[in-house]
Amino acid sequence: MSSLKAPSLKQIKAQVAAIRRKRPHDRVIGIHSTGRWERDTVQVDGTESFVIHQCDSPLAFRLALREPVDETVTKVLITDLEDQDLGDDILVRIAARRLFPIDSWQIVRTLFDAHAIDPRLTRHPWIAEMLLDSIPQDGYPTARGRFLDSETVWPLLLEQMIDLRTETSDLTAILQWSLNLTAVQKYQQAPKEFQEGVVEWLTEKAGPVAAVVLQVIEHLERPDAVPIGLVAGVLYHPDARGKLEKATGKLEERFFKGQSPKSEAMLRWNAAATEVVRGLMHSADKQWRQTVQRADTLLKEIQAESLAWLSDVSLTGFEQRLVRMGDLFARAAKDEQSVSLEEISRAYEQVRRHDQSASEADRLERIDMGIRLVRWLRERQQTSQSRPDSFASAAEAHLREGGFVDWARLRLRSGDPVRQLAEGYSLLFERVRKQREQESRQFAKLLADWTTAGSTGNAVIPVENILDEIVTPLAAAGPVLVVVVDGMSVAVFRELLAVLTRYEWASLAEPGRRYNRPGLAAIPSVTEFSRTSLLCGQLAQGTQYDEKIGFSKHPGLVTHSRNGVPPVLFHKAELHESGGTDLSADIRKKIASSHQRVVGAVVNAVDDNLLKGEQIDTRWSRDIIPVLSALMHEARGQRRTVVLVSDHGHILDYQVQGRSIPEKQAGGERWRQPAGEPEQDELAVKGSRVLTAGHQLIAPWTEQLRYGMKKGGYHGGLNPQEMIVPIAVLSCTEEVPEGWTEQPIETPAWWDENTPTNAAAEPQPTTVKPSKKKPIKKKPVATLFEIEDEQPAVPEPASKSPDWIADLLASSIFAEQKQMGGRGLPDDDTFTRLLTALDSRGGKMTSAALARTLEFPPIRLPGLLAKAERVLNVDGYSILHRDDTSDTVELNRNLLLTQFELGQ
Repeated sequence: MSSLKAPSLKQIKAQVAAIRRKRPHDRVIGIHSTGRWERDTVQVDGTESFVIHQCDSPLAFRLALREPVDETVTKVLITDLEDQDLGDDILVRIAARRLFPIDSWQIVRTLFDAHAIDPRLTRHPWIAEMLLDSIPQDGYPTARGRFLDSETVWPLLLEQMIDLRTETSDLTAILQWSLNLTAVQKYQQAPKEFQEGVVEWLTEKAGPVAAVVLQVIEHLERPDAVPIGLVAGVLYHPDARGKLEKATGKLEERFFKGQSPKSEAMLRWNAAATEVVRGLMHSADKQWRQTVQRADTLLKEIQAESLAWLSDVSLTGFEQRLVRMGDLFARAAKDEQSVSLEEISRAYEQVRRHDQSASEADRLERIDMGIRLVRWLRERQQTSQSRPDSFASAAEAHLREGGFVDWARLRLRSGDPVRQLAEGYSLLFERVRKQREQESRQFAKLLADWTTAGSTGNAVIPVENILDEIVTPLAAAGPVLVVVVDGMSVAVFRELLAVLTRYEWASLAEPGRRYNRPGLAAIPSVTEFSRTSLLCGQLAQGTQYDEKIGFSKHPGLVTHSRNGVPPVLFHKAELHESGGTDLSADIRKKIASSHQRVVGAVVNAVDDNLLKGEQIDTRWSRDIIPVLSALMHEARGQRRTVVLVSDHGHILDYQVQGRSIPEKQAGGERWRQPAGEPEQDELAVKGSRVLTAGHQLIAPWTEQLRYGMKKGGYHGGLNPQEMIVPIAVLSCTEEVPEGWTEQPIETPAWWDENTPTNAAAEPQPTTVKPSKKKPIKKKPVATLFEIEDEQPAVPEPASKSPDWIADLLASSIFAEQKQMGGRGLPDDDTFTRLLTALDSRGGKMTSAALARTLEFPPIRLPGLLAKAERVLNVDGYSILHRDDTSDTVELNRNLLLTQFELGQ
């Protein structure tokens, strides 16, 4: 250990502080030093005052000791004499009766109350100097085990000298620190010996990459260490090999003094930099954006911007991935065979994998919709589907599939800020619309013939019969809430239903049917005709007043209502408190009343939205329609069955052309009086369900024609988007009306990526025997593993179960897991179908695809999975897992085989 030749005030103060830790009341300190004190005698440092004397003889000691000082002042006597040179009269009056040497490491050891010091520290005298120069106000902590090691000292030095505060000195911590330009400048201005020590220490802790990073940081003029790491992810990406040598050379020349760092080191740098910016995404959005944009700027400056798409962080790269999606959509729209679904899926996975996708949910949904449309087009091309030969089949096709196509394609109307993706959407939309227009024309022709012939049958429910055929039987079994969403098309209905049936509500099917039938609007498909007919239970034209009277006097509903408590209907103005948005107390009271059998409510959210002239990309959910959310909440609290229904649909304004017609032909936005011959895009229709004068009119079958002023959307025409009325019966309990059953998921096969398009044909519905005892009974299809005779048959899996599943079911560990799993577990057949479905899709499926494959109601799927997890997840290992964020279910087969000790 070395002694100081010229003691400074800081060293003297440090020595005094070290002595005071054990002798807090001593005010006279003797210090041995070969160096002389030649500064002023009185020294003030912060709140501390010192009187310092240079004493070259015992006499000088005695004179200094006699000099009076305030009791708050510390007297320090410095000498090169030894203890034996001083008399006892002097020693007795100084602290510890001895002289203390000015030895930096000795002082440090005392300050940390340590018995020994790590040799890795003592070989660097400057470390002791820095520790003495930076004593905290509260002093240093006591060394662990009385041994002062590097792990204690270096974090203190890093924090004191360069503001590097971290519990772990890893590469990520270094890069996080590098974003603080002031802290980096402290490092750059620090003594060379300190810089070398920092590099040595951090390299020991973070690996050799730390040395590379710090070497670059030493010369940076701005906080570029993290951006450089992000750039490295592009330059050193395996897919960039052989493509960016010039760009790599420019980076090395600019930041590495022409040296070539190893690719492994740069990839580690990139991984740590990526972790840093991901940590900034939510906690420091401005700094995150600046950092990522700086990386993009560097990529451009070194001419590597073209491959930015290789980065999962680069904003430029995210846009390039979107450009790629747009190009693929454009190719698919022009020529289906020019691009494969696998290629599109890979490109989409790249988009989803990018960090930016987390904040771009709407844009990702539009891409998802575009992919669904490509799958739909591909399926139609492969199966060569023929046109429906009856109106009933055309109506059914729109309800089961066409509404989903419309939901997807209408989402593309909003386009995208990226030009190429917007153009891809536009081409894809146009391709799908042409196909849909052909279907709409066929639908309208079949509708016109069906109407003219006065056809009847039970495959389609005319809107005027919905109260009789749907609501009345339900009212016989229990309280009902009828919610009429005015103008709700099948596309909007599908979007709403997907949300409603995901967690709280189960969709029910009519007795003897697998799915509910489509409803059919009156002609023309406008409110004054179709809604009045719906709510009065007979074809009629009327107003809200007529609807309230007709609803309250409907014979079927009145039959099942209590005397004096007829069915009651609320319109828009009556749903809310005066001047507010809360659900009115009156309708809450009616829904809550056990005496009020039937309550009706008309929600105008969709129809009102069509009045807006501007194009709005609306997401239809309970939250978008607050009154619907409130109504469903009240109904759920009172366990009411809900009938969600429309009176007619609509088309949205997208390149819809206006057509002027003579005043004598004027009718509505989408229909006109039957004067003259219909144009090529129109049809004439007549019959008893046409409620205009003379029971005939002319209306367009295309969605690209209107007669009225431009608005957000229109209705009144003959295409399926306007004419088909969706009907949903929703239950929030496991007790449902006799004969009704829960519907399995209704989305078509092409809607979900993991569902094969050649799925087995759906089985025919099974007739359910009615009960004569009670109108309500315990639902027989609550779970897949409680199958009773009345439940519709479940088809066998399309593919043979792999042998490992049979081995699993026969294993002793599986039997033990079932014993510990409790009651209500799935049976072996259910396990077989569940595991077979997941295994056949590579171990991962969306919840919707899995529910469809199992023929299982989506609202019940979480319960099934939770029970299956109790058996399969041995010792808590995640063998079967559901991810709510991505709404996917994943099976780790290899882990299953290991945990159940099955041969692989």
